[in-house]
Amino acid sequence: MKKMKKTGWKCLPIFLFLMVLVSGLTGCGKNADEVADRMEKIVTGNNPLEVKTVSQDKYAYNTLPDNTKLVYDEILYAIMHREEKVQIATTDVDEMELAYLAVRCDYCNLFWLKQFSYVTYNRGDEITAIMVTPEYSMSKEEQKKTQKQIDEEADRMLADAPTDGTDYDKALYVFEKLITEVDYVDDSADNQNIISVFLNHETICQGYAYATQYLLEKLGISCTTVLGNVSDGPHAWNLAKLDGDYYYIDTTWGNSQYLSRQDEQKENVVSKYIDYNYFGASTADIMQSHTADERISLPECTATADNYYVHEGRYITEWNPETIGAIFAQAYQNGENMVQVKFASTDLYEQAMQYFVEEYGIAKFCPGLSSFRYMEDIDSCVLFIVF
Repeated sequence: MKKMKKTGWKCLPIFLFLMVLVSGLTGCGKNADEVADRMEKIVTGNNPLEVKTVSQDKYAYNTLPDNTKLVYDEILYAIMHREEKVQIATTDVDEMELAYLAVRCDYCNLFWLKQFSYVTYNRGDEITAIMVTPEYSMSKEEQKKTQKQIDEEADRMLADAPTDGTDYDKALYVFEKLITEVDYVDDSADNQNIISVFLNHETICQGYAYATQYLLEKLGISCTTVLGNVSDGPHAWNLAKLDGDYYYIDTTWGNSQYLSRQDEQKENVVSKYIDYNYFGASTADIMQSHTADERISLPECTATADNYYVHEGRYITEWNPETIGAIFAQAYQNGENMVQVKFASTDLYEQAMQYFVEEYGIAKFCPGLSSFRYMEDIDSCVLFIVF
């Protein structure tokens, strides 16, 4: 047997709030033109822009105070309508940054936004007005052409989606589809937006999170992107409402390329596989390694029914080698390359390691198995077996 060891995670930095706010935005689910057409401009000129909201069903939007919602609507309108300079209904830079952060979380399809800047107007030390000045990476015609290409590819990816299935079925399909078809590449082009995923098929964490949101919303699942940090820097993942409850999904960490690119024992690395540790994760699960930006309130996720391990019957709460062995046997007989089992405690995990790995007990349940590899994830109490 060979041992593979999990190493630290890495994702490129994606956030900056100065006088220029980094974009990397994208808007999910609805075509940008459809959203823009629904927005009604009420007041223009030298006064703050007032618009009717189209974001009543968006997660981050609904966490904001009323006036910040107005600023959010103004920022979104400006980007959707490709405005170059718009006065917003606040003189508080922090409030503007919060509104923009919420837009980034809720809208994953703003791929044409190159940079989001602002200008303050002052009387002495007092800010009297704020103008936002978005910059765009392409013309309106190029935007429409790119949107068409994105939608065609998204529709292709979803062609075999279980549209009549549960939210769990749909979300798992999207999770697996993106990991299977899109590679994790540090220096991928357009990796802060969904162009990298749907047109280039290579991205980093921001692209994965936005693409996950984009596809889930097309399947009718409420989803937002969560921005925050992991141990080595900024990161992006998702919060989705599956079958009535909130769960976390991290598609980036589901791609083994994110792990194996840092593994020193390259000969032990399995070709690209899917790691289900962060599909249907609870708050307790995600907080072990992820820290969300606290400016956006998040729910306490405690449901387990749509956690991958629970739903698939691979969550072990008591020591029964026959039950655990049957999981390995079924995977082996079905020709699966890898099986992942999660244990409810460190003690159970260590018992399984000793019996199935160190004592080679797995051979009892997998006749003809001459060798195997395994990977330890002690922090998550997950045992990976590779046949």
